[in-house]
Amino acid sequence: MNITKDIIRDLFPLYSANECSPDTRALVEEYFQRNPREAAELRRALNTTFPATPPLTARLDEASALREARRRLRRRSWLLAVAIFFSLAPFSFFFSAGKTWWMLRDAPNSALVYGILGVLGWCAYALERNCSRSL
Repeated sequence: MNITKDIIRDLFPLYSANECSPDTRALVEEYFQRNPREAAELRRALNTTFPATPPLTARLDEASALREARRRLRRRSWLLAVAIFFSLAPFSFFFSAGKTWWMLRDAPNSALVYGILGVLGWCAYALERNCSRSL
């Protein structure tokens, strides 16, 4: 059987890790003796350093990332609901005993407070949305 460079390349990781049988080791060493240029190329590849992988603690934990995303979505939903409620509350009205009560006309101070709370709700929603986009 003719031993090609591709076969040696397939066996080289086992050879370099010292995890091959003695026969395979002898085969690879014999090939290196016959082809010193290819042996030098493979040894150079073995000595090449790769960038270090991030430590295990720095890797993103998928479960905690999912919990964080759910928490942020829940908070954003509540902020949107609060902003909509307080924005529309000053325009609320109801009928009682044949009379129409309208918050904006009959309780302007309360309508102003609700309006301010609505604006604050929209600001908080916008901030939360921008913070979520930056992640």
